[in-house]
Amino acid sequence: MAGLTLGLLIGGTGPVLPANGTTAAPTQQSNAPGDGWMESAPADQNMDAATMEAARTYAFQPDRHTQGVVITRGGEVVTEWYADGEGPRSWSASWSMAKSFTSALVGIAISEGLIESVDVSMADYFPDWRGTDKEAIRLRDVLHMESGLKWNENYDPADIAGSDIIQMGIARDQLAYAASRPAEVPPGTRFNYSSGDTMLLSRVIEVATGRPADRYAQEKLFGPIGIDQVEWWRDGAGHTLTYCCLDTTSRNYARMGLLYMRGGVWEGRQVVPARWIEDSWTATENSGGDYGFQWWIRQSDEVGTIYMMNGHDGQFTYVIPELDMVIVRNGDFVKSQCDPVADPTLFGPYPPSGLAPGRGTTPPESWNHWEFLTPILDSVTGPSTAEATPGRQSHAATRNPQGEPMDPCTTDTTPPPTTTPTTTTRPTTPPSRPATPVTASPAYTG
Repeated sequence: MAGLTLGLLIGGTGPVLPANGTTAAPTQQSNAPGDGWMESAPADQNMDAATMEAARTYAFQPDRHTQGVVITRGGEVVTEWYADGEGPRSWSASWSMAKSFTSALVGIAISEGLIESVDVSMADYFPDWRGTDKEAIRLRDVLHMESGLKWNENYDPADIAGSDIIQMGIARDQLAYAASRPAEVPPGTRFNYSSGDTMLLSRVIEVATGRPADRYAQEKLFGPIGIDQVEWWRDGAGHTLTYCCLDTTSRNYARMGLLYMRGGVWEGRQVVPARWIEDSWTATENSGGDYGFQWWIRQSDEVGTIYMMNGHDGQFTYVIPELDMVIVRNGDFVKSQCDPVADPTLFGPYPPSGLAPGRGTTPPESWNHWEFLTPILDSVTGPSTAEATPGRQSHAATRNPQGEPMDPCTTDTTPPPTTTPTTTTRPTTPPSRPATPVTASPAYTG
C-alpha cells in the first residue's frame, strides 16, 4: 500500500542526522487517566500555542476528515486535538505506517540472533525459491523495496485485475500471493514501492521467532513501550499483515516516533537497536534518497531531516529530531467490530478511501504537509526543556473505550466500487516549502 508520501513536500537529499541515543528517565503518571503520557503546556516546551492554532484550523476543515492530531516535544504531549466524539483512546488506522513497526521487529530479531543479518537470502524463509532467480534476493533488498519482484502498486479500482495490491487485499492467503510474484529485475537495482515486499517480512518474522509477527510485537515492542490498546490484522491463513492494518491510538503512533527519536531506548531499556535505527534512517540511492528500512526520509531547509511513517487516507507520523518533536495526524476511522482477521478478504470489514460511508477510513480531499506543519514549526521559540519518556498506560477496558461508534462486523466481499481515481505519484524533490497539495489517493493504497 502506498505510503501517502505521494507529493510529499519535504524534498531533497542530504546527511542523515544520527539517532539520539540518550537514555531517558522514567516519568510520572500522566494527567490523562490511563494513558501514561506527561503533559505540559506549549510554553513549557518553548512553543507558542496561538501560533499553532493555524495548524488546527487547517487540519480540521470538514473536507480534511481529520480525527486526531498529537504533538509532542521533549517527550511530553504539548497539544492534541480531536474531532467531536473522539479522544486519546479512539482507535486510529495505520495503513502503511505499520511497515515501520515491521522493520523494527526485524531489527529486534537480528539483535536477538534469530536472524543472521540483513544479507541473508530470502530463500532461507521461502525454500521453494532455491535454484530460481529469487534466491538472489536478500532481506536487505526487501526492506529497501528493492526485491526486483514484479509488482504493480496500482490503486485504481477500475483495474482490479491488473493491480497486485488489490489482488493481494482480496486474497485469503495474502502472504502466498506476495510470494508468488515473479522476478522482474535483479534485486538491489530498482526501488519499487511494494506492499508485497513488506508482506514477505511476515514469513521472515514467523520463521525466525516461531510466532506470528503480531505476537512477537506484543512481547518485544508493544509491551515494552506501553502500547496495550492495539490490534494488528492477520490474513485468512493466519499471517500478520505486516504491510498494513495496525489499529491503535494516535498517541501510540507518537510513542513509536519517540522511541526512534530516542535511539530505541525506553525507560532505560534498549528496545530497538540504535544501529538499526541509524540504518533504517539511511536513505538508499535507488530510492532517490527517499527511503530506508521501511521509513520515508526527507530534508528541509528549516528543520533538517524529517523521518516519516506514512499510510493511506492521511495517516502521518513526522519525527523531527532537530526540534525533539513528534507530530501525528490520523484521519477519520470507524473501526469494525469484526475480529481483526481479513477472511475471506480485507475489504469487507476494512474499507478504505471513503468507499463505504460510515465504515473504515476516509481520506482528506487535499493535504499539504507544509501548510499543516509550518504553524507548528513556527511556534517553536527555543530548545525543548526535557527528554521525558511516557510511562505505561493502563489497559483499555473495551474495544471502543471512547464511546465512538463502531461498525457492525461486515464481511461482504463485493469489490470496491469503480470510481475515477485521483492520480498520485511517488515523491519528487521539490524546492523548499512548495504549495503542491497531497491529494486523496484512490482505493486501497497504503
